[in-house]
Order: sequence, then structure tokens, then C-alpha cells
Amino acid sequence: FDTLAAMYDRDFAESPVARWLRERVWGWLEPHFPDGSTAFEIGCAGGIDALWMAQRGVKVIAVDISPFMLEQTQAKAEAAHLGHLVTPLLFDLNHLPEWDGEQVDGVYSNFGPVNCTRDWAGLGRFLAKAVKPGGYAGLGIISPFCMWETLWHGLHLDFRTAFRRLKRETIATLPGGETLPIYYPSPRQFVRAFQPYFQFERVRGLGVFLPPSDAFGVVDKRPRIMKPLIAAETHLADTWPFRTWTDHYWIEFTRTGSTS
Repeated sequence: FDTLAAMYDRDFAESPVARWLRERVWGWLEPHFPDGSTAFEIGCAGGIDALWMAQRGVKVIAVDISPFMLEQTQAKAEAAHLGHLVTPLLFDLNHLPEWDGEQVDGVYSNFGPVNCTRDWAGLGRFLAKAVKPGGYAGLGIISPFCMWETLWHGLHLDFRTAFRRLKRETIATLPGGETLPIYYPSPRQFVRAFQPYFQFERVRGLGVFLPPSDAFGVVDKRPRIMKPLIAAETHLADTWPFRTWTDHYWIEFTRTGSTS
């Protein structure tokens, strides 16, 4: 992940498609994190979401597995005079620590960090200790089926990529040759895994009509194409069946009072 950190902003975050999708998520998060609230972010990457939260007066514990990503987040927060609101911490989803701090008002994770583990029940138990009863959880999960990915790579005869998510587990090769298992849980699997600690609220589509990251360039270079795709995304991505054909789905929960 340290090798990814150096190129994350340039190759992903600064894409017009990525910026639009991120701002869409911000619109969903904003009602749940008012000024003075506290948040726990899983997979903060370069700190874009954490800084947005801090600019609104939210105190954020921003965690990631990459020390370099955390250094970037800290540097950006301090440069923006927001270091007192952002606490970067090293965190491994596959080796969850004991929560020993004060409970937060909510948790969020954007663009798929949670796909790096398959212990979703363990994550639910961990977050039950971290989030206050009545608190919010919003997670952006890479979907087990992406219409754009299947059609785009299928038309280019790259069937391995077109249908890779159907196996529900793939091995991603990172820059430098390291590999990483990626899992593709369904919303139903997540709902079951988070019970009884979290009550399911809704699932939304994120990237139904807009492409996944490996095809951002197709739309970024063609503004005339992007405009109608954004209109379709805005009006249809949250509806069935489109929300099941998405690159990511955004799933929301409310923390119950259950402790066991």
C-alpha cells in the first residue's frame, strides 16, 4: 500500500469521475456528522475524506494499513491547520485491536478498504465497541457485480477481468509485485455479519453508470459523455435493480443497543 500511496491522488483521487463520486458520498455523510461530532474512518488513504470532515468541525480517527498514507494524511491536516482534529493511526483489518478509546458518533469507509478482509462479523463486533448506540455506519463496498466492468472488458475480450468478481475473491497485484486478496461480499452478507449490533437502513449504488477506476479515462476525456452518465447516476443509481449492478455499493446501518 505504500507503493500505491505515492500515486493515489494522481491516478485516482484527482479524476473528475472520482471527485464526483466522492462528493456524492459526502452528501450522504453530512447529515450524520455535524460540527463537534466524532468519526472513525477505515482506510483513510491520502486523507481526502478526513480533511473534509475536519473542515466541518468533525474530529476524525483516520486509520490505514499504510504508514506512508498516514504520513500524507497527517501532513495535509497540519498544512490546513486541522491537525488537532485528525488522528492518523496504523490499523490492520485482518488483525483487529481491542477498542480502548471513547466511543465515536459514527464510522465510515469509502471506496472499498473493507474488501480487504472477509471477517465481516469480526469487524461488526469491533465497530460495536467503537460506535455509540444510535450511531451511524456507512461503508463503501466493492460490489460482487459491476455492469460497467463486465460490459467494458467483455467487449474488449478480456473475460477474466469482466467476470472476476463472480468468484467473490480475487488476488490483486500491487505495484512492486506484491499481491493482495480482495473479497466481494453482497449486501445481504454484510447485513447478516453485522447483526445484532447494527440495524440495516439502506443500500445505494455508487458507480452504476459511471465507470470503475480502470476505465475512468474513457469518461474523463469525454465531457459530453460524462454529463448524461452523471444524470443517470443521480436519478437511478439508488433504485433497484441498478443498485445491484454497481462498482461500489454504499450500505448504511444504525448501531443498536445490543452488546451480544
